[in-house]
Amino acid sequence: MKIDSLVLGSFAANCYLLWKNQHVLIVDPGSKSPKVQKLIDAQRGFVDGIYLTHGHFDHIAGVDSLANYYNCSVYMNPLDIPLLANPYLNVSAGMEHEVIVRSEIIALQPGINQIGEFAFELIDAPGHSEGSSIMLWEGNMICGDVLFKGSIGRTDLFTGSNTKMIQTLEKIKQMEPNLKVYPGHGPTTTLQEELLHNPYLN
Repeated sequence: MKIDSLVLGSFAANCYLLWKNQHVLIVDPGSKSPKVQKLIDAQRGFVDGIYLTHGHFDHIAGVDSLANYYNCSVYMNPLDIPLLANPYLNVSAGMEHEVIVRSEIIALQPGINQIGEFAFELIDAPGHSEGSSIMLWEGNMICGDVLFKGSIGRTDLFTGSNTKMIQTLEKIKQMEPNLKVYPGHGPTTTLQEELLHNPYLN
């Protein structure tokens, strides 16, 4: 098992490739960059699906091209599904390339989920958006724009909520501190490191 990280798009969003027995789960493909396909195909990976941490444009712009190329399904918290097809809601309205995802989305519920080879726990983590979610997989926290190294995601976008973010952060404080944290932007960290140094978790 391993996790590859790629930085995609003009907003430098992290796309992660989770690997298990040559199977791959793509997380947050934020652009149509061929880098994702090149990395997977070079290692002869078999794509089990695409998982989205939330519905903002910089995490979803590559969904349709990859879903079509690999003929795979797309999964996310149903609360953010409305953002995918609406540029105003996913914050791409007025940009040179507005983002609209047309792929069919399979809704994931909180708790244990299975996508191909990948069994993981999904935790509701609203605040950055109503449908923001945290994936816990094999000692790793894939958290989208909920938590960053030294910071947290903004709460002023569509369905964002400062009150709910505070509640989510309280939930994060109770999690296993040895978790390795894979955020939506910026470097990886550990929950222990954030509990010690992130002002939003103090």
